Amino acid sequence: MSDVDGNDRFSRAQGIDSYKRRRRWGRVWRVLIGLVLIGIIGGASYLFGKQFIDAEKIPFDLPGLESESPAVEQEEAAAPVEVQPASMSLLASGDVVLDGVATESGHRESGAYEFEHLFRQIMGELREYDVRIVAQEPAIAGASYGFGGEHPLNAPQDLGRAEEKAGFNVVLRANDHTLDTGAEGIHNELVWWEDNLKNLPVLGIADEQPESNPTLANYVSNVYIFEKDGFKIAILNHTSNIEENSKGMVSLLTPEKIAADVTRARELGAEMIIACPHWGEENNSEVVDEQKEFARTYAEQGVDVILGNHPRVLQPVEVLEGPGGHKTVCFYSLGCLINGQSDANALGGFAELQLARNDQGVCEVTSARLRPTVVHRAQAEDFRTYLLSDYTDDLCYSSMDSWITVDEWNRRCEEALGDGYNAENMEFVVNLSGASPAEEPAEESSEEESSKDDKDKKKDDESEATEEDEQYSDGYDGYGYDYGYGYDDYY
Repeated sequence: MSDVDGNDRFSRAQGIDSYKRRRRWGRVWRVLIGLVLIGIIGGASYLFGKQFIDAEKIPFDLPGLESESPAVEQEEAAAPVEVQPASMSLLASGDVVLDGVATESGHRESGAYEFEHLFRQIMGELREYDVRIVAQEPAIAGASYGFGGEHPLNAPQDLGRAEEKAGFNVVLRANDHTLDTGAEGIHNELVWWEDNLKNLPVLGIADEQPESNPTLANYVSNVYIFEKDGFKIAILNHTSNIEENSKGMVSLLTPEKIAADVTRARELGAEMIIACPHWGEENNSEVVDEQKEFARTYAEQGVDVILGNHPRVLQPVEVLEGPGGHKTVCFYSLGCLINGQSDANALGGFAELQLARNDQGVCEVTSARLRPTVVHRAQAEDFRTYLLSDYTDDLCYSSMDSWITVDEWNRRCEEALGDGYNAENMEFVVNLSGASPAEEPAEESSEEESSKDDKDKKKDDESEATEEDEQYSDGYDGYGYDYGYGYDDYY
């Protein structure tokens, strides 16, 4: 390259350009040499320092360092799920049994039946509770099956309407009389509920299922979920004292059915479970082995409350302890809410409970009590049920059972419920802390069986004597009808 122009003269501009190019290349080489030196020094430092570094003590990962086990990414602790406390109140009644006298009390001159009067004195009490359960024994299958008889036990369909107007919002129908009117009667009843009170849950019955249905005995849809403020409970209904081959029309009381229904209730989100079995022996105030065995089954399945019916008399209340210390409050029998047969079946009880879920999600029964009810067996619309605390001697004297005072009703409650019954407050408050293990009933020795047989015989003799006295003194025939003082005089 020449430093002179075409006339051999030196070009100053070309010289400046040449100088700038040499300077740029010098800078590039210096940068490259610097990077190489940094790499050499850094690599030597890394290799030398690695010999003295304990990787397990380093709280974070560095490039090129490996511990014996792969690093696990720390997950942020999940925020605790906020649980809203909630509560729910529940009331359950004894059996509604519309026999001849009770049925006739609702018979009007027009030929129609109306039964609102039966519940008039207790309607206010019912409305104070969220869940209000009634155990309806008779079918409401239609007039073709007759009314007022014990077999079939069938009532006018206005009974269902009266129960709903009274305030009940759950109806139990699995019992020993459910099949009295057969498959057609059950179908008729289900159609009536659907057409007239579609939103009132009726548990324990279903239309007949085909024999090809493999779930036959367990078919009945029997798990009702009641929800308040996001708090869910399940209500189940089962019955014994009925043929096993019910063709899927009745919810049976078996260990398998209990387990299946409890599982289903949990799947539906139930946080507490209320079981309503129809069990035991009629007119027996003692809890029998069948009840004890199934109470144990319920407790082992984690059921929270048992509300028993069928004996038609009051029976004791007990708190059972299941697996993990879980407590089950068991009302063995709530007697009768409506029954005109005799004074022996006039006592019943309201099981009244408070259920709660705390802010930790723990659910429990926070209070439980039984308040007695008494059937005022009187003329026409005066036939109705009272809380014993609202009953008076004046009312007693106007009933078919005029010789029974309030004090006598109280005494009978004490006899049935035990020392925990408070005659002054007319209630039995359940001691929720006093739980007993849900153990199998002990087998009776031969001496105990003999003693029990003697007691039963004595009890039967006394019962027969009492019935005979009543027949001759009041004209009562022992089956709910009065030929001197009662039924014939009233109707």
